[in-house]
Amino acid sequence: MGIFKGGALRLVQTGLYAITFCCSAIILGFFSYFLSVLADRKLIIPTKWKAVEGLAGAAVLYSICAILLTCCLGGVTFFAFLGLFLDVLFIAAMVAIAIMTRDGAKTCNGFVKTPIGNGLTYQNDGSFGGNGFGSGNGENVTYAVGLKTACRYNKACFAVAIIGALFFLMTALMQVFLARHHKKEKRYGPGPKNNYTS
Repeated sequence: MGIFKGGALRLVQTGLYAITFCCSAIILGFFSYFLSVLADRKLIIPTKWKAVEGLAGAAVLYSICAILLTCCLGGVTFFAFLGLFLDVLFIAAMVAIAIMTRDGAKTCNGFVKTPIGNGLTYQNDGSFGGNGFGSGNGENVTYAVGLKTACRYNKACFAVAIIGALFFLMTALMQVFLARHHKKEKRYGPGPKNNYTS
């Protein structure tokens, strides 16, 4: 750890949390869109899509808090173990999101399963619906993309969930390094025994 001092470790950890924030925000954005399309058309919203939205939202909130607090509290034993515990939980959350969006791993040609519906990609190009844009009877406010585009969005969520799980794993490992470094600094920090005072 000679090259990495506490500040550099915290900076790396903050960067890792920024990446987890981006991964979570991408999933949250796409699924907010999917749910708004389903709600605008008064379609049934499956529980698993609500779960994806909730898990992604929680990951965004946690990542924001972690980015803000890592600079000040990174390495403090209690917060390191709390962060480690939460990182492991969000690894599981990202794996769960990847499992729920696993249809995105398939090809986006022919018959596809997407969060906004299933069908053949060439049958639906996307639109506001039969009655057009508006808030009147039978009109829709949100534009529904075609099934091929929705499949690509789902594919992006699947890939980003896997990447997010890997980066949450890295943040969990960094929590251990930060806690060890903090203990070492505490043990050998400034003092008259070390001929070093602040």
